[in-house]
Amino acid sequence: MLVAYRKDYQKIAMGLLSLLPAFKDYHRLKLAVDWSDNESEPIFLWQNETINQFTGIVVTSVGQYYVLVRQLSFTPSDRAGKNVFALLSALQERYPQKRIMGTLSTQGLVTNWARDRYFRQGGKLDD
Repeated sequence: MLVAYRKDYQKIAMGLLSLLPAFKDYHRLKLAVDWSDNESEPIFLWQNETINQFTGIVVTSVGQYYVLVRQLSFTPSDRAGKNVFALLSALQERYPQKRIMGTLSTQGLVTNWARDRYFRQGGKLDD
């Protein structure tokens, strides 16, 4: 379940982002969380409903026609593709009129999710 970031989730958000190599430095990590605390740069946490704990995080940028997935991180036990795909699908449901896009580091995941979603909806790719 996708949950919007709030200030009282700061430690959880920082813990999940610290799993990414780019955020090993505390000051950079804190800056990323503080910088994303606005409407056009939202952070969402992913709650594993089975264990009722936050196990993932996505940092986004929202434009007029797109949602850019800037950072995406999961706990080691929840890094399975099904969790990533479920998070991206929930993000698409939150922004149904916008296209989900990735950065250089997240585009592979977004592309695989979009391809999987396309085939699940009965689409075919031309040979």
